Amino acid sequence: MIFFGTLVFFLTLGIVGMSATLFLAILGVLMAPADQDSPYQHVSGKETSRNRILTIDIVGPILGSPQTEEDTLFSSIVGVTYGYQVQQQLEAAAEDESVKAILLNIATPGGTIFGSQAIADGINAYRKATQKPIYAFVEGISASGGVWAMVAADKIYADHGSLIGSIGIIGPSVLFYDRPTSLDSGLFQGGVTANAIEERTLSAGRGKDFGNPFRRLTPAEIQVFQAGLEQEYSTFVSHVAKARGIDPTVIRNQMGAMVFSNAQAQQYRLIDGTLSRPQVITALARAAQIDDNYAVVRLRRDRTPLINQLFGVHPPRPSQQEQHLWQQQQLCALSQQRALAYYGQLASLCRP
Repeated sequence: MIFFGTLVFFLTLGIVGMSATLFLAILGVLMAPADQDSPYQHVSGKETSRNRILTIDIVGPILGSPQTEEDTLFSSIVGVTYGYQVQQQLEAAAEDESVKAILLNIATPGGTIFGSQAIADGINAYRKATQKPIYAFVEGISASGGVWAMVAADKIYADHGSLIGSIGIIGPSVLFYDRPTSLDSGLFQGGVTANAIEERTLSAGRGKDFGNPFRRLTPAEIQVFQAGLEQEYSTFVSHVAKARGIDPTVIRNQMGAMVFSNAQAQQYRLIDGTLSRPQVITALARAAQIDDNYAVVRLRRDRTPLINQLFGVHPPRPSQQEQHLWQQQQLCALSQQRALAYYGQLASLCRP
């Protein structure tokens, strides 16, 4: 309606050549992403300063990369971090001379090993390419995969009352039904009750039906899976020990997979201290040698066309229940496939 209404208006004036050019120019402006000249959104500090401190969020479960358009849409709404996206953001920041330092804003229970490692790799690559400071700031919690990712930073500070730790690996929880007498098939399908239930899974390859709840895990299956977990755990311990200068035996024998308060985490050298967000930014600006002449920015999230913003046209926001369900489905699917560096009870995610 807007398109044809505007076109008819200009044609009515009889200025066909000029109207077509002007119309296309206006349409191009309206359809282009708003503020496309700058990828940043000002947060605090001097808005006109070209000394930028870029904040990158590592919030919610850490996954690898979005697989669908729905994943990309939901990630910024639900609170999920894709490790390879963070890595790409760090690569782009390394090429921007105006970015003088980076602050990783962390509030995560962990997630996938590969997603966490992607962030750590991105941090190391950024430091090697720029020699500029990159700090991690924990707001509330950084556990498991969050620790895996953040220890690559130059300095790590936590806000008051945070939880840090859970250096461990968790695999899938496998259920076993011992002589079940009934199965509930759902509210609308009714249930099945019998004196005995026979279940048979057709598969090829030893252990292919790993996790079948109608048979026990074999000793060989347990041994193979546990060996894989131990390998990943050894990698995790070595990674943290090297990055933070902690004796690996201290991690294994004293720290374990516990989560710690700020004071305990600092005692174990997981963090460098307890600071508020403004204090961390001040310390980071000092490390970057930009004093108080800086602008704190984040990557711009609202890149919708200007015409959508003018007329209030935005993608529908999913309900809280839909957001929780989507996040639950993502983690439940991952927990059934591979080991995770995650803090929490994964088994509860896969229950209705």
